Amino acid sequence: MNTDEEPIAKRRRMTKERKAKWLARQSQESLDRILAEDAATYIRRIEAETPAQSQSRGERYAEAHQLVRDRQSQGIRDEAIHFIEAQVETHNCGPMNIISQFRKSKNFAAERPSVTVASKGKSN
Repeated sequence: MNTDEEPIAKRRRMTKERKAKWLARQSQESLDRILAEDAATYIRRIEAETPAQSQSRGERYAEAHQLVRDRQSQGIRDEAIHFIEAQVETHNCGPMNIISQFRKSKNFAAERPSVTVASKGKSN
């Protein structure tokens, strides 16, 4: 439990937890009935909207999804900036002991099957 949690965030979290516990106690039939009622209510509300309300709802929906995409993009950028080396999966290509006859560079044995080097057309 987070002790620095803001009161509003705490109330929302506790409400979600309470709802999750309540849903866990319900039977599948009752959950299906609740879902059907919610869907019917949503359809009636959408059908009763004026074109202006529909337009407004569409704009809010688009704005909310743009925020989600922005947060995801920001998360990816943050991951790239705050790189944690310990979270990288390691892999082993074997020892770096194969010497290229043209470049005199050391290579991994796993790289050996390649017959052309650096698009020069030369073969090993």
